Amino acid sequence: MTKTDKTPSYGLYLQSVRVKKGLSIERVAAETRIRGEILRAIEAEDYEKLPGDVFVKGFLQSFARAIDADTEEVLKRFERRRQNLTPEPVGSEASTPQGRRFWLTVLWVTALMIILVGGTLLTYPLFDTQYTETAPQAPHDDNTREVIPPDHEVAKTEPAGVQTVAPEETGVSPREKTEKQPRSYRLEIIAHEETWLKVIADEARATEHILKPEETLQLEADTMFNVLIGNAGGVTVQLNDKPVPVQGRTGQVVNLQLP
Repeated sequence: MTKTDKTPSYGLYLQSVRVKKGLSIERVAAETRIRGEILRAIEAEDYEKLPGDVFVKGFLQSFARAIDADTEEVLKRFERRRQNLTPEPVGSEASTPQGRRFWLTVLWVTALMIILVGGTLLTYPLFDTQYTETAPQAPHDDNTREVIPPDHEVAKTEPAGVQTVAPEETGVSPREKTEKQPRSYRLEIIAHEETWLKVIADEARATEHILKPEETLQLEADTMFNVLIGNAGGVTVQLNDKPVPVQGRTGQVVNLQLP
C-alpha cells in the first residue's frame, strides 16, 4: 500500500509491509519488546485486546520502525479509523416500548412512596395528641401541694463544662502511631519527553501514568518494581538515588525489573 491508498486500515497496512519483507510476528516482538498477541491485535484492529489510544500510538510507532514502514502514515490511518467509529447514541433504550414501561413503573413506585410517607407524617400528630389527652394525672400531696410523678427517678447530671471521654482501645500506642517504617526502595522517573508508564510496586495493582517533559514520578516499595516504559529514550530512572540505565531509544517500549 502507498500513501495514496484511501483505505484507513492501519492494521492491514502494517501486516502487508511485514509480510512483504518476510518478517514474522515473533521477530517483530523480539525487536520491539511488545508481546506477540498485542501485535496480532494491532494487525486485526481488535480494540478489545488493546489498551488506551495513548499506549496504542506508542506501539504503532515501534511496530512501524521495526518493519521500516511509514510511521506518519500508520498514525494517520489510526486517527482516521478511530474517527470513523461512532458510539451508540446514549439514551436510545428510553425510546423503546420496554424503556417507556420501565420509567412509567419507576414513576408509579415513587408516587406511591411519597403518598405513604406523607400519610404517616400527617397521622402521627393525631396519635400523639390523643395519647397526651388520655394520659393519667400524677397524684398530688395535699399537705405540700407538690406534684409527685409516679415512679419518680432523680436524673443524674454531669457538672457544667465536664465531658466524659471513653479511652481508646485500639491496641496501638501513641508512639507507634507517630512512627512510620521507611520503605526499602524509592523509585524516581524524570521525563525529558512525553511518555507513558505502567508500574507495579510489590504485589499491588498496576498503575498507569503519562508524564510531560520535566515532570517527575516518585514511588516507594518494599520488595520490587516492574516498570513498562513507552518512550525509553525520553526518561531518566533512579532507584534509591542511584541512576538506572535504560536500554532503548526514543519511542521504543522497554520493561525494567527493579532491583
